[in-house]
Amino acid sequence: MRRAFAKALDSLDDEQLVALYGSCDPLLPGQVAELLAGLGARWFIVGGRAARAGSATRPHDDTDVAVDIAGLGALRAQLSDWDLWEAHEGTLRPLLPSDTILKGREQLWMRRDSSQPWRLDILLDLSSRFGPDDWVFKKDNRIRVPWDRALHLIDGISYLRPELALLHKAHLDRPKDRADLAAARLRPDVRAWLADTLDEIGRRHWANLARAIS
Repeated sequence: MRRAFAKALDSLDDEQLVALYGSCDPLLPGQVAELLAGLGARWFIVGGRAARAGSATRPHDDTDVAVDIAGLGALRAQLSDWDLWEAHEGTLRPLLPSDTILKGREQLWMRRDSSQPWRLDILLDLSSRFGPDDWVFKKDNRIRVPWDRALHLIDGISYLRPELALLHKAHLDRPKDRADLAAARLRPDVRAWLADTLDEIGRRHWANLARAIS
């Protein structure tokens, strides 16, 4: 039931999503860097902003940031002045200071209070559960990339590399995800790696799209 609900949400346009969940006013990456300064846990920009790094920009209705799940306690302490909500398959649950995040939950939404817009979408990165050396694709842990190749710096801020951000987008396959794939500026060898990896994880349509874009 919940998965069906989550899938239905993907068909909603921005106006319908705002009517359902409330408005968003996403922090910019530089503001995220200020907010998380001194966190002591690995964090990096993901999602559409990461997929578009180095290519033509588009409007973004949110900012996605991944944080090492091992640093969840430090993250919650640093964001104690903010309201955090546990997001899962389209449902939201307030994460009160005394609450423990539920098993299998890997996403948090952040805002000041109910009268304010959502400011940040936080994804809990599970890579550290597989060791300290590699970024691990959460949908298929066979796909691993050393951290020094998985991340790059833009204006001093860590971003997931576009080809890895696009792996996450393949299962969503929304118009904006396909637009991000088409816009991505990837070296031929990186594009070939992306296409081969998409084939490996069973996303053959996206693999063909990646190969078709020059």
